[in-house]
Amino acid sequence: MKIIVTTCDEYLRYLKGFVYMFNKHWSSDAEATVLGYNAPPFDLPDNFKFVSLGDQKRYGNDWTSALIPFFKKLPDEYFILLLDDCYILNVDNSLLCEAEKHMVEGVEKVRLTFDTRPGDRKDANFKIMEQDTSYRLSLQPSFIRRDYFLKYLIPGKTIHDYEINHDAVRNDGAQILLPKQNIIYYSNLVRRGKVDDFEEISKIKKEDLDIIKQWGLI
Repeated sequence: MKIIVTTCDEYLRYLKGFVYMFNKHWSSDAEATVLGYNAPPFDLPDNFKFVSLGDQKRYGNDWTSALIPFFKKLPDEYFILLLDDCYILNVDNSLLCEAEKHMVEGVEKVRLTFDTRPGDRKDANFKIMEQDTSYRLSLQPSFIRRDYFLKYLIPGKTIHDYEINHDAVRNDGAQILLPKQNIIYYSNLVRRGKVDDFEEISKIKKEDLDIIKQWGLI
């Protein structure tokens, strides 16, 4: 499965913690592609590849325009999309395989985190997100079909603009699945460029937190 992680120059320091948590709590054998601008100032492990999208000064807060050329050329029909502040705590690999089977069957998106929203039953472990609900474009960890992602990747939009484009995706007919339990459990450690949410910090085990603190990320 293709795993793609997005970052930016301001968040490069937090990418180091992301990589550490990913390899420890997911797999150091799972290959991931990081999309950013300037290369990180530290060596990435062998299972991570960095791809520069260009000069961030050219784009500023324009998140979508920088991504479009990459995804237009991407040969994969679907991928897992993660943000660099998504510090992995646990992955249910059995349910992850079930989620990928649904992608192979043709659904547009499978969220990988538990959601309380109502929905029709898909099977024992997944429900179908209602067509008229908000945040169908949420950037919570998800499998997403490339063509569906590109459809709403409108040039000139910030990452926030992309997520709240509610009206465009309501009743678009796309089948988005929600798991009945977390497939990926994570800590959203960084918010608005800062680490200041005690609830998110408290999710991380002390042994991991100590390492993250040593790196000056908290």
